Amino acid sequence: GVFLYVLAAAARRFCIKVHAFCVLSNHFHLLVTDPDARLPAFEQYLDSLVARALNATLGRWESFWAPSSYSAVALISRVDVLDKAAYLLANPIAAGLVRRGREWPGLWSDPAQIGVSAIEAKRPAVFFRPNGKMPETIELELTPPPGFSSAEEFRGRLSEALAAREQQAARELES
Repeated sequence: GVFLYVLAAAARRFCIKVHAFCVLSNHFHLLVTDPDARLPAFEQYLDSLVARALNATLGRWESFWAPSSYSAVALISRVDVLDKAAYLLANPIAAGLVRRGREWPGLWSDPAQIGVSAIEAKRPAVFFRPNGKMPETIELELTPPPGFSSAEEFRGRLSEALAAREQQAARELES
């Protein structure tokens, strides 16, 4: 709920292109393109609204995110983009929580969704007013990043890179 809905709203509001995401219990990873140089405003909006909504849901009001937990890295080459995308999607595997990315019960963007169909998010019942400015539903489209000839090419290369990371994590867990 909350994170996916706010991510979709923030991406639309700040014209951010989302390519991949993975949300764990205490942090999240995003692979995005920021064509209008609005990443800081996007991130502030996303972090703030998610924190306020989840704190309201949990009935608490203290800090939600760890201080200095935000980090943005510019990815220059296609190899960098693929490596970071596979890294973020393999995060639950590397942590020993699941054996395959698709098994992650939290929010995780399946490479098969990139450039295929939008993900629909419904406005959460808690925190957001039913008659407020936020839409009842919003769509998040996962797009291929710049530098790839097509969504198919990026999906294929990302699936291969993710499979390699999954196999590496399985070998490390066995030893």
